[in-house]
Formats: sequence, structure tokens, C-alpha cells
Amino acid sequence: MANSNRAQMRIVEAMLACMILIVGLAVCIRMANVYTVTERGSIEKITTNIMSILEGRDVVSMIVNNESSWEPELRELLRNLLPPDTFYQLTLSSALTGKILVNMTNMAGLYNSSNVDCVSEKRVVTISLPLGRSDYKPLDVMLITDVSGSMGYRLPGDIQTKLDGAKRAAKLFIDQLNASRDRIGLVSFNENAYLKSGLIYDFATVNSSIYALVAGGFTNIGDGISNATQQFGRKGPNQVWVMVLLSDGKANRPNNEEYARTYTLNKTKEAYEKGSSQSLRIYTIGLGAKNDLDEPLLKQIATGPFGGGYYYAPSAEDLSDIYVTIAKDLMFKVEYDVIVLELTLLQPR
Repeated sequence: MANSNRAQMRIVEAMLACMILIVGLAVCIRMANVYTVTERGSIEKITTNIMSILEGRDVVSMIVNNESSWEPELRELLRNLLPPDTFYQLTLSSALTGKILVNMTNMAGLYNSSNVDCVSEKRVVTISLPLGRSDYKPLDVMLITDVSGSMGYRLPGDIQTKLDGAKRAAKLFIDQLNASRDRIGLVSFNENAYLKSGLIYDFATVNSSIYALVAGGFTNIGDGISNATQQFGRKGPNQVWVMVLLSDGKANRPNNEEYARTYTLNKTKEAYEKGSSQSLRIYTIGLGAKNDLDEPLLKQIATGPFGGGYYYAPSAEDLSDIYVTIAKDLMFKVEYDVIVLELTLLQPR
């Protein structure tokens, strides 16, 4: 019986020892985690403070513009913000060009984090930075408007026809321009192209021509571009030439769609060749169901060396916003770069 009692006591002692060991291990792990979080929290705060300062446009602009004092000022800034035992790696690069603008560190090969117990923090932020702005230049703008039969229909959910929406949007576009400097003209097209107004300063006359448009017929985008191209060149060299083309369908004249597509691209090429000295920009707008449009063609028309672009309007209600957006794009051009800031901090424990 005594031997049995002693065996039971040894089992209880062993169980207690295991429990103490488990509790002790858990406490150690908990303390280690708390210690790590405390240290990481400190370095996170330092990183946040540095990034909030570096994100200031003055600092980044100074670097992007390569001002002579940027490097010593940046090093001094980091030296003042960082504790003495903190190592850093700072990189600034351009997302536009991929160029490394800054690659700064105080490690200099003397610190190897793989051999030292440390805490680290890495942060990446991006800044949209305006690089430059060109002054407003006088504009010669030809509106090229589809008046094929389908433009007389209403899209689901719209309260007006596609052509009525185009008329309203064109007026809003004209309202953004300056009648003392800019000229506006109008070409409509269905199976043929029709000059409704040459380039003039009289916006009221052009607006009257716009509201007189009537839908009917097929779609000859190429002749619309060709007719508009012929209107340019009767003004001084300071004018920027612009086309704004709206269509709700695929080119199907002259002849069939395949021929009409090639014809349209040829007329576009001629327009860009004639307008190369005047920075010709072509904006295209596809209106309505995408199955009814040749979006690749409209995008190709709008791919020029001086700007422009393609916009999609699912309904006539969307046209006003698009036309106003294009007008604002023409007022001045701002080029943006995206600067990527990457900062890594290391602290020995």
C-alpha cells in the first residue's frame, strides 16, 4: 500500500511540474510578445512622423527640381528625427519614368540586420506631384457630331433622345470657351458630312446650328473627320487645333463597315499630319450600348501625340459631364508624376 501511495504522489508531482512549466513558458512567450510590440510601436511612431514630413510637397518638390540644398537638408532632417541607434534606408522614385531620385542610407555596409536582433518597420507612400503647367492658348475647335438615324432614339432610362443630349452637352462645352480668343465650328455626319459652321467667334450662331440638327441616315465617320480637317489653317500659328467627335455607332459608309473603318483611319492620319504643327488633339466619345460601337476605332482616332482621348457615355445624360471635362482639359494642361517614397527603419533591441 505504501508503495502505491508513493507512486501516486510521484504522478501528482510530475503533473504539477508540467503545469508549472507550461505556465512559465506561456508567461515567457507573452512577455516576449509584449516586448516586441512595445519596441515596434515606438519605431512605427518614428516612421509615421518622418513620412508625414516627407509627404509635404515642399520637400518632394525640392528633390524633384534638384535644388542644390536638398541632400544636406534631407540628411539633417533625418538626423534630427531619428534616435542615435536607428538605421534607415530611404528611396524616392518616379512612377512615371522609373528613375531613382533619392537612395539614402546611414547603414553604409556597417550594419547587417541578419546578425543583430532588431525591430524593423517599412512604409511606402505615393504622392501625386504636378510637374508643370502650360499657359492657356487660343483654341480652334471643330465639333463633329453624328446625326445618323439611331441618334434620334432614346436609350433606356433617358428622358431625351441621344441627339438632344448631344445638343445640350455641346452648348455646355461652348459655354466653357472664351469667345474673345477661341473659335468654334460644327460638322455633322450621317452617310455624308455637312459643314454647319466654319470656325468663328460667334458662339450664338454655332449654338443655333447645333439646335437645328436632325437625325437620319447612316454613319460616315471618315468624312466627318475629313470635312473638319479642311476648316483648319485659316488663322495665326498660335491656335491649338481640336476635334471633338461624337458617335453612337460603327462606321458603315462609304461602302461597307470594313472599307469604312480603313477609310476613317486614313482620314484620321491625314488630319494628324496637317495638324502636327498646331498640336492637334482629337477627343472621341462613344454613346450608347457598347455592342453598337467600334470602341477600338474611336480609341485609335483619339491616340495622337499631343493629347486627346476617348470617353464612353452609356447614356445621353452622361454627355454633359464628358464635354465639360474635355473643355477643362483644354483650358490648360497639367502633367503629373507619382512619386513613390519607401522608408525602412531598423533598431537594435
